[in-house]
Amino acid sequence: MKIWLFYIGLGVDTIGILIAVYFMISDMLKGTGGTDNSIMFSLTFGVFLATLGAWLLKSAGNIVLANVLLWIPGAPLLFYGLFVLLFLIFPVDMK
Repeated sequence: MKIWLFYIGLGVDTIGILIAVYFMISDMLKGTGGTDNSIMFSLTFGVFLATLGAWLLKSAGNIVLANVLLWIPGAPLLFYGLFVLLFLIFPVDMK
C-alpha cells in the first residue's frame, strides 16, 4: 500500500512540474509577463528537489518519509486538479 501511495504522489508531482514548465516556456515564447517566471521557476525547482529527495529516500528504504515529502506539494495539486475536473464535468452557470 505504501508503495502505491508513493507512485501516485510521484505522478501528481511530476504532472504538476510538467504543467508549470509548459507555462514558463509558453510565457517566454510569447514574450508576455503573465506570470513572474523567476518566482514560478523557484517554486517549480523546489517541488522538483522535493520529488528528487523523495525518490532518493525511497531508494534508501525510507518509504514513509518519502511519501510524506511527496504528498506535501502533491495533496494541494491533487485537490486542485479534482476541483478543476469537477468544473469540467459539471458546468456551472456563474451569472
